[in-house]
Amino acid sequence: MGTYALALLTIASGALAQPAVPAKANGGVAYSASPAAGSKSKKPTATATSKDSSDGFSLSPVPSWVQPLQAEAPAGLPSAPLQVLLIDRQTRIEPAGTWRYQHVLRQINEASGLQKGAQIELDFDPSFQKLQFHRLEVWRDGKRLDRLDRKRIKLLHREPQLERQIIDGRMTASIVLEDLRVGDRVEWAASLVGDNPVFGGKFVDQEWTSSSSGPVGLVQLRLLSPAERNIQHRVAEPSVEVSSRVDGAWRETLFKRRLVPQFHYEETLPIGVMVKDQVQFSEFANWAEVASWAEQLFAKAMLPAEALDARAREIEAQAQTTEERLRLALDFVQKEIRYFGTEIGANSHQPAPTEQVLRQRFGDCKDKAALLVTLLKKLGIEATPALVAASLRSDAAQRLPSPLAFDHAIAAVQLGEQTLWLDATRSQQRGAPAERQSVGLGVGLVAKAGSSELSRLPAAREALRLETVDTFSFPRLDQPGTLRSVSTYHGDMAEWIREARAALPATDFRNLLAAETLRFYPGLAVDGEPELSELDGRNALRVELKYRSGEFWTFPEKRWLAGPIALPSLVAQLRLPDQTPRTQPMRLAMNGRYLHTVRYEFAEPLYSQPSDSRFEERNEHFELRLRYRGEPKMQQIEGELRLQAEQVAAGKWSAYRDQLNKVAPRLANTITVPVLGADDLAGLRRDMTALTDRMRNGSLKVLTETQGSAHARLLMMDRILAADRLPPKLRAAALVERAIQLDHLGQSDRAQTALYDAAQLHEESPEVHAALAVNALMQRKDEQAVSHAERALALAPNDTGVRYTRVYARYFGGQLQEAQKELQEILQSGSEVERGYGSIWLYLSSRKLGQDGLAAIRELRPSGDKPAWPYPVLQMLQGSLDLDGALALAREGKPEAQADRGRDCELYFYAAQKALLDQDLPKARNYLKKSLATGVVEFNEYSMAQRELDRIGVR
Repeated sequence: MGTYALALLTIASGALAQPAVPAKANGGVAYSASPAAGSKSKKPTATATSKDSSDGFSLSPVPSWVQPLQAEAPAGLPSAPLQVLLIDRQTRIEPAGTWRYQHVLRQINEASGLQKGAQIELDFDPSFQKLQFHRLEVWRDGKRLDRLDRKRIKLLHREPQLERQIIDGRMTASIVLEDLRVGDRVEWAASLVGDNPVFGGKFVDQEWTSSSSGPVGLVQLRLLSPAERNIQHRVAEPSVEVSSRVDGAWRETLFKRRLVPQFHYEETLPIGVMVKDQVQFSEFANWAEVASWAEQLFAKAMLPAEALDARAREIEAQAQTTEERLRLALDFVQKEIRYFGTEIGANSHQPAPTEQVLRQRFGDCKDKAALLVTLLKKLGIEATPALVAASLRSDAAQRLPSPLAFDHAIAAVQLGEQTLWLDATRSQQRGAPAERQSVGLGVGLVAKAGSSELSRLPAAREALRLETVDTFSFPRLDQPGTLRSVSTYHGDMAEWIREARAALPATDFRNLLAAETLRFYPGLAVDGEPELSELDGRNALRVELKYRSGEFWTFPEKRWLAGPIALPSLVAQLRLPDQTPRTQPMRLAMNGRYLHTVRYEFAEPLYSQPSDSRFEERNEHFELRLRYRGEPKMQQIEGELRLQAEQVAAGKWSAYRDQLNKVAPRLANTITVPVLGADDLAGLRRDMTALTDRMRNGSLKVLTETQGSAHARLLMMDRILAADRLPPKLRAAALVERAIQLDHLGQSDRAQTALYDAAQLHEESPEVHAALAVNALMQRKDEQAVSHAERALALAPNDTGVRYTRVYARYFGGQLQEAQKELQEILQSGSEVERGYGSIWLYLSSRKLGQDGLAAIRELRPSGDKPAWPYPVLQMLQGSLDLDGALALAREGKPEAQADRGRDCELYFYAAQKALLDQDLPKARNYLKKSLATGVVEFNEYSMAQRELDRIGVR
């Protein structure tokens, strides 16, 4: 990451490594310095008898200046597998080196806390620090077990930042306790002695007052410093109690925090909020002192170098303008000096001499910044190193004046009237110097005497981040189309893409680029490899990806085509984490401008009228502008998103979420495409008018609303099929719809033909086989009906309607036991009991098997005081209601004397079934004829009544 100081990652004043979250090894809190209270006015030497330190550490008694602190009874401490009862850190600042003492007491409450509780890790830099262990004990059943054993202490050289091309030389002293049990307490104490010489004897530090291992009963920081030294402190957490007193030559400052919740790292939490648990210390009086300190460090590195003079002469020979000299110098340092940091001891902040960096051809951010500034000065270009906070960004302004406020170094370069803030570590940059300007870093400090304030760096709000144009092309709707997606990445995003291309295998890189598009268009398939091209003179990269559409369209309501339409690059910037409600602020995506256009192009005119509309949403977090444009052969959405806030405050989370919910449907929705052209639509309107006239004048007899709708739907399906714009599977769906309407009109032979055509187009469609099953049932082909139903259920197992079709086919085909068993399974669902039809058929199948039908359905009464239709049918079958009573209930809610043909059809059919079971053939014939007289050919009961009447004969 090009760290200048390790800042949030490393305690600079000689403390242990300070991660951005509390380190679990030290009771969950990073190990660092805190002073001692109760010291005498005389300055005693902090000597302590120590055992052999040849192993890199020593064993010694607790220093005499340490004030003993016992754990308080933590009443109210939240329960947890591991509780940290006490974190006691005491720091004493002495001319010979600062002592940092830490004392921790852990309580193991559950087995899941054993792993954390048994491991102690202390990081230190042996180039200037000495590690001393004072005690390590396990308390069990009130007994003290001494576990401080030199042989159990292992020194590890891990270099955890090596993957980021940084080595810091730090060592880790690791202890893993044996025989630790639930209920034990672990208590240990250790000290680090020494200061990083890079700070010139000034004290700076950052101490955590929380733990990632568990809740803490008491955190106490004690800073003991010479009274004449002015060490500032800053506390962001209001629950920390601060007190200070002077005793002779010493000043003691205490910081106490009780009942501290466990620290939980959250990726979306702003860094400035995350570090509120820190107490900051700094002996730098102001930013001017920090700038002067930094200037002196860079001055030691920016020394004459013959090799650098030669490089400057080469650049001057090639360049005609100042801007060109700057570009060539920047190219050289960014690309020919690779990034690698050796940040051991003082080198954590002290840049390496330019001659050394040139010779070794590598350096970290401070080394490269020093080299670039030195080279630019040789080229007559004014430049100065600058310290910035890549992590804290604008929040660095809230920190105490200290080197620890920064974690990166860049260069402030004067080009004419413009100051360019240029980063020598960004090896993937391209284009003119102004194109490489660092934006969004918030504030920085120029490393130059006289810099008394932080400089405001260029904001990112107006920075163009990404432009995407997605163009879908469909020469024919019945064939797959294509998507050509062209994205132009600018600035940081262009560099990330270049870096990814260099680091990832080709397949992984392609998948990375396509991920957001495929999230919204899952049916697409990438077609070929991405094509990348650099934009001349720009720090911008154009990436083109091509896709095949595959089965892109759906056919809702069998009226139009529908497909997804989305602006993925805008959605990606606004996407929320999976947690609500939120009690902490949330860090937002990179500020800046994001543009995305999605365009659908068709070969023929499909839309009758041009259209143009706009939408806009403005709030403190973002601005979104959308424009919708349509022409007969094209539909398009143009979107612009401006992210203008770095975070969402916790109190504004709900409002922000509501803002996103408001715009979400506009960023990802559905485009509808007519399947009929203008001429076809006009013809369909004429057909519909003629159909209406025929129904009104009685030349077309229509007995039910469903039959009228079936005629109209048939006209529409015939037009759609004739237009030949549907892809095969959707054409199959249209044929199924046509067949269903034919079945509704009693034309089962024509329906069968349409269904066979559909099966040819889409053999694996559950809808095709479900419709074939119904059609076969209507034609009394029971075995075929069962076969198609089983095929449909194999493809869509949860289709209850198909299961009923199979029940009917088995009932009439003589497979009564199978029908009864399936009905019992269906009726395990309470919703089917409520519907009532399953209970009716269970009664009939049980009676037909010679069983007690009433017993079979006794427990299946629908809920409610007055169950809905068809409960009167069930009552009639049970004998609790006669036919006339059931007919009266069937007409309930209708105008006087008006029959409900559908209910009458059902009621007479089931009355006939009961009569057949009662062996009353005359009554059965009468009821079957009445069922058929309703003319409700679209009902299953109608075709079943005809079937039964044919079986028993009309006389």
